[in-house]
Amino acid sequence: MKWTSTDLEVFYQSKEFIDTLCIPLIPLDLANSADVHKLANQKTSLQIISDELERNYTGRIMLSPTYTYVRGTDFQIECDRVNQWTSNLSGDHFQHIFLLSYDVNWKRFERDLAGSFVWLAAPSIDDFKSEHAQKAISNQTNQLSELIESYWK
Repeated sequence: MKWTSTDLEVFYQSKEFIDTLCIPLIPLDLANSADVHKLANQKTSLQIISDELERNYTGRIMLSPTYTYVRGTDFQIECDRVNQWTSNLSGDHFQHIFLLSYDVNWKRFERDLAGSFVWLAAPSIDDFKSEHAQKAISNQTNQLSELIESYWK
């Protein structure tokens, strides 16, 4: 289920079956062009992985809108904001909450997060239509799927 009016309508009709919420965490930083390019590519690949994950588990996973934050922020404050976001989105609906990011800085605060933080190694991708990119994204999606399935057992 995605954050669309059609999917949300289905969610409310069958929310007892949708027990997992995935929230992509994406940093913004316009300070230098090299980082902007890298962060934009990471945002694209994380969105592709999240969309693929949701597609594979439609009816079991709700994909949240992306949580966007300014890179270099105070992560303790940001952690509180993410927890508020998670609380507002989840209510009592979800047994499993996964926060997905390429930003390793979240790792230091994962115990404070209201959900399971999943750090993914950022692939170096410029052409998302290339065979290399598709294979890298497929591998990460498969690994993430295995991890999420382990929580369902």
